[in-house]
Amino acid sequence: MQTLEYNKETGQITSCEYNEGFLVSSNDITTAVMTLALEKLYDDYGLDIGDEVVITKKNGLDKVTKFEV
Repeated sequence: MQTLEYNKETGQITSCEYNEGFLVSSNDITTAVMTLALEKLYDDYGLDIGDEVVITKKNGLDKVTKFEV
């Protein structure tokens, strides 16, 4: 099983692979995920380099820290 996980203590987003419940590998993908997310955000809203984006946190998402892939 593969998961994407966010660790609030370290601020890292990791891609993890588990086999029978045991962690087999973990890769820090924080920079790649943030870069892709920002590029998509800028593309979706037709923004140019130098434009500003204001992001607010939706309360319903604060407990979601792990997704199965």
